[in-house]
Amino acid sequence: MPDLDIPILVVDDAKFSSAIIAKVLRSGGFTNVRFTNNPQEALRSLEKRPVQLVIADWLMPSMDGLELTQKIHKLDSGQDHYTYTMIMTSRDELEPLEAAFAAGVDDFLNKAHIRSQLLPRVLAAAKIAKRENELIKAQSHLQKKVKDLQTTDLVDPVTGLGNLRFTLERIQATLKQSETRGGTACLLLVGINNLDEIKRQFEQNSVDEMMSGMSAKIRGLVRPLNLVTRPEPDLFAVITLQDSIKNCTSQSFKRIFDSLYMHSFRTNEGYIPVVVGVSITAADNSTGYPSAKDFMSFGYDGLKTSFETGIITVRSFNPHADIDG
Repeated sequence: MPDLDIPILVVDDAKFSSAIIAKVLRSGGFTNVRFTNNPQEALRSLEKRPVQLVIADWLMPSMDGLELTQKIHKLDSGQDHYTYTMIMTSRDELEPLEAAFAAGVDDFLNKAHIRSQLLPRVLAAAKIAKRENELIKAQSHLQKKVKDLQTTDLVDPVTGLGNLRFTLERIQATLKQSETRGGTACLLLVGINNLDEIKRQFEQNSVDEMMSGMSAKIRGLVRPLNLVTRPEPDLFAVITLQDSIKNCTSQSFKRIFDSLYMHSFRTNEGYIPVVVGVSITAADNSTGYPSAKDFMSFGYDGLKTSFETGIITVRSFNPHADIDG
């Protein structure tokens, strides 16, 4: 059943054709119809009260129907709305009609056929406009939901630890705290060097079980105020604020490396051996403060060296000043 209450705006500077349109729409049961003979007034009206269908004359003194259509679409883009535009014309030539369609006009109605064709064309337009606005509303709702998820989805589902986005946020906060209140921002990365091989040999459930066990072990090895996250599938991070850069040494975190290096975690498929590397990166007022991404990247570089050497790599963000050197 057609929606006869959809808002319609008629823009026509000719009283005769406006009267015919009003009569036809009333006969079809449409009740929510507004009229104006001024395109500028039409735009002001649409800005306050959008409609689903605009019926406008092509030729008007202050603004033709094509320009009005373009301005309506521009207005729609800022309101998350769709307005179906129907232009009335006495022209039958193909070339101007094609140009008008390219300008965004949805439909045409020859003035000679208003009495016979207006009502079925309006019924079709109302159906299309309603569907388009429902789609826009659904898309807006979906975009809001995605935005909400981006705000709240900060947790790795396997371990319950913060994910990459959460990790970067906490690194940035720690760097800021070090800069404003003193102390040293310290980032410890624990990388799994043989995760691809583990995934080839074991089922995903067992890999997840191993990750949960590794997560619990790391959390048990750090101090309560240290934050443990899982920014990547093969990577854990420990974020901490130390009193001094001298506290960010291999000795300070040796227990983590010793407890994890070549350790095997029990799963329902048996024990899974893990080969890890550990890097420590520090920044304070003496080294300067990088962005969170640069700080992580610097830690990745140290982790590669740890994989190659089998020992903890320790560097301040200043690449010329090794902490353990």
